[in-house]
Amino acid sequence: MDLFSIVGLLLLATRTWAALNSNRKRYPPVVGTIFHQFLNFRRLHDYHTQLSLKHKTFRLLSPLCHQIYTTDPAVVEYILKTNFDNYGKGWYNYGNMKDLFGDGIFAVDGDKWRHQRKLASFGFSTKVLREFSGAIFKRNAVKLAHVLSTYATSNEKFDMQDLLMKSTMDSIFRIGFGLELNCLDDSDNHGSEFAKAFDASNEFIMMRYVNALWKVMRFLNIGGEKTLKSKVKLVDDFIYKLIRIRVEEMSSEGSDSEGKDDILSRFLEESRKDPQNIDLKYLRDIILNFVIAGKDTTAAHSREKIYQEVKEVIEASEDAAFDAFAESIGDEPLNKMHYLHAALSETLRLYPAVPLENKVCFSDDILPGGYNVRKGDIVFYQPYAMGRMEYLWGKDAEIFRPERWLDDGGVFQPESPYKFSAFQAGPRICLGKEFAYRQMKIFAAVLLRFFRFKLGDEKKDVEYRTTVTLHVDHGLYLQKSNLWILKHNYKQPSLTPSLPVVSEDVLAGLLLLATCTRAVLIRSSSSSSSRYPPVAGTVFHQALNFRRLHDYHTQLSRKHKTFRLLSPLCHHIYTVDPTVVEHILKGNFENYGKGWYNYTNLKDLFGDGIFVVDGDKWRHQRKLASFGFSTKAIKDFSGAVFRSNAAKLAHIIASYADSNEKFEIQGLFMKSTMDSIFRTAFGVELNCLGGSDHAGSEFAKAFDASGEIITLRYINVFWKIMRFLNIGSEATLKKKIKVVDDFVYKLIHLRIQQISSTANDSTKNEDILSRFLEESKKDPQNMSLKYLRDIMLNLVLAGKDSTASTLSWFFYLICKNPSVQEKIYQEVMEVIEASEDAAFDVFSRNIIDESLNNMHYLHAALSETLRLYPVAPIDNKVCFSDDILPGGYIVRKGDIVFYQPYAMGRMECLWGEDAEIFRQRGGWMMMASSSLKAPTSWSENLRKEVAYRQMKTFAAVLLRFFKFKLGDEKKVVHYKTSTTLLVDEEG
Repeated sequence: MDLFSIVGLLLLATRTWAALNSNRKRYPPVVGTIFHQFLNFRRLHDYHTQLSLKHKTFRLLSPLCHQIYTTDPAVVEYILKTNFDNYGKGWYNYGNMKDLFGDGIFAVDGDKWRHQRKLASFGFSTKVLREFSGAIFKRNAVKLAHVLSTYATSNEKFDMQDLLMKSTMDSIFRIGFGLELNCLDDSDNHGSEFAKAFDASNEFIMMRYVNALWKVMRFLNIGGEKTLKSKVKLVDDFIYKLIRIRVEEMSSEGSDSEGKDDILSRFLEESRKDPQNIDLKYLRDIILNFVIAGKDTTAAHSREKIYQEVKEVIEASEDAAFDAFAESIGDEPLNKMHYLHAALSETLRLYPAVPLENKVCFSDDILPGGYNVRKGDIVFYQPYAMGRMEYLWGKDAEIFRPERWLDDGGVFQPESPYKFSAFQAGPRICLGKEFAYRQMKIFAAVLLRFFRFKLGDEKKDVEYRTTVTLHVDHGLYLQKSNLWILKHNYKQPSLTPSLPVVSEDVLAGLLLLATCTRAVLIRSSSSSSSRYPPVAGTVFHQALNFRRLHDYHTQLSRKHKTFRLLSPLCHHIYTVDPTVVEHILKGNFENYGKGWYNYTNLKDLFGDGIFVVDGDKWRHQRKLASFGFSTKAIKDFSGAVFRSNAAKLAHIIASYADSNEKFEIQGLFMKSTMDSIFRTAFGVELNCLGGSDHAGSEFAKAFDASGEIITLRYINVFWKIMRFLNIGSEATLKKKIKVVDDFVYKLIHLRIQQISSTANDSTKNEDILSRFLEESKKDPQNMSLKYLRDIMLNLVLAGKDSTASTLSWFFYLICKNPSVQEKIYQEVMEVIEASEDAAFDVFSRNIIDESLNNMHYLHAALSETLRLYPVAPIDNKVCFSDDILPGGYIVRKGDIVFYQPYAMGRMECLWGEDAEIFRQRGGWMMMASSSLKAPTSWSENLRKEVAYRQMKTFAAVLLRFFKFKLGDEKKVVHYKTSTTLLVDEEG
């Protein structure tokens, strides 16, 4: 991981968290990051369209600024016209484009833009240039017709786009440079090599807009940037050579005006007047920008037609040859071709030459609609997506229908340039617009007069190639037929998400996440077998969905039982398949553990505790805990503590009931279970519930806060940098852990003193800490004070949040299902022998193990709660050596396999169509549901039975004396994304 990668991704993460934690609605909604664009590169414009269907204006997070995308014509008009001076190419576009387009009109602002605009405006408006270009278009249309005729004669397929590209390249070089390039007949090898290099350079320039690390690659001269450098050199050599040739020709031509019809000649005349500002490099930049404007724009859209209109408008005999027919095409017939003009406009609506364009904001501003834009932010308007918006074009927006451009009399009616933005608008509107339409009409008229076209493969989906201009991806072939029928059968690119298969050169040198992506793409393209789980996103998706993380995972799991999220260093594999869960937790247990991933994330809080370690330390603590939880003394002692604290809680709730006051039950459960676990584990009365121990309350708050920050580490790949710099959440974590440590060490020391003073009284040493202290006397080298601290904090995690969170969700669910609450009440009354008027304390003392074991319905309801709201909604194991999961998916050493109890509880394939409904299930009542089908954190947990006993005790006491209902029946209850699944008190 190099410094550039760290800084760039850290900035992106910072922006992500800032966006997530901002409650202000002044900025457009965030729908993703620039990394999403990289993953969707092959279908980039359809990806943008999907997002635009949800939000007219939205943001993608970027390391250095906001990237705002819009399809709102009001916003387009605002940035292109109303506040024109505040929006331009700026640093962003100039930085991306200057290596190829230099200081040309498409890359610059200010004086250089105005200078070139003025020169070009004069050039395009002259009658001489219009006539000269018209003659060139006709001649090259005829040349193309002759080439097509040879294919038609042999009934051979051909690549139409390639021929159009070559023909328009010939046209633009004749008009722009006054030189014959002869790409169409392949007689000029240098010209063909230039065209290929120019096209390739365009693709690499486009990649810069989605690859935030391209400057690193350019600096290191690797991958796509290395290739771009070599391609630009080829382009430069060719262009400079042509300029010098043209200069020599003009010198020899002298006053021959015919030799000065081309645009380069006019610019050379200007350079003689102003040699200081118009040097050879500036001429090169101007001409290359002219090439991109004239070549790709026209070539992409000379295919729409109507044969009948051409025959009616152009006066030529039926047997006219190509040349004779072309000569009959004048300005008047072109202006009368309304349907052809409409068809070309409809093509540009659906497939605009420039599918995505942007402007940089020069000073803080507010867009129409109220969204703020800051200085340096980039606003993208999207002609491709705009052409597919139903709110702009109606329900048939994605259907090719030229008639939408015609009035009742069949006359073409233009649309607002801010709605139909294929040629930009405002002061920057394309000067070559009419020039382009004339060229397209001439080519279409000649070709459609003599040929009928059809697709070479009617079943093949035609897609675009993501580059600066919208090209048809290779594979569009047309054939000639004797029928004079117009047939339109272009298929829309599929919107099904798919991974891009990008060339290795483009991907080389990308670091961190991009490195991982590259490996996936290469595997995907080189292997037809599904050896690895399908990719459903990246770890950055989790950051964006942090507040609904488990529902996000559930959505993905409904599509794929097992899938991957791309991560910088390894595969993150997620599963809801019980056979996979059984494989990693049981079948191949020794090969999966907490590993480096969990230990690194958790050790600052949980140290070397049982939830963090593997191997000998895990076995040692497991053995000690197994002995502790299995003893009758611990069971009796913990049972008495549970009953006592349940009665205490009942007294507090009674005070709320008497005053008819609302209360927050999760907070009470947290305090009560904290008291229980500290009495059971440490032998100390914390009295959080009574509120008399301030230090205990502070510990509880610090422990909870630490747990939340630890959870963030699982989706924040920059937490180590933040810890090193002692900033943000990691600085807070450090402070909270100190509070936790000070409190726990103080309790351990206090318990040691108490044990020493009661050395002969064994009844005082029933707590778990006492038993571990006894072990530490036998093995002081391995059972240090720090190790004891780690063990006890892991016990607190197991005993506090887990029980409290489950009880909170349990009471929420029975409030939503009053009949279940009533059934549990009836069961409690039947099973526990106590008088009708028994007090809280008396009733709780009558709860014995036999009574708890007979509460089957309550046990089922708690299990159903754990199915829907498991204590640990997601857990993971690290793979220690290469393995193959059930189903055939490969797992590599170091990969992390996440199993998802929360998502599994909602899978219809596991629980039926009513999977998301809380109800009595036969499996629960028979106590036979597989623990691997509902893997709560207690599936293999030593505390499982202790936890059920505690929850049953609390539920029995409270439901015997109280009837519960929600304080606000309409309020939607959410979870808090943390180590354990808590109810979000603020949500």
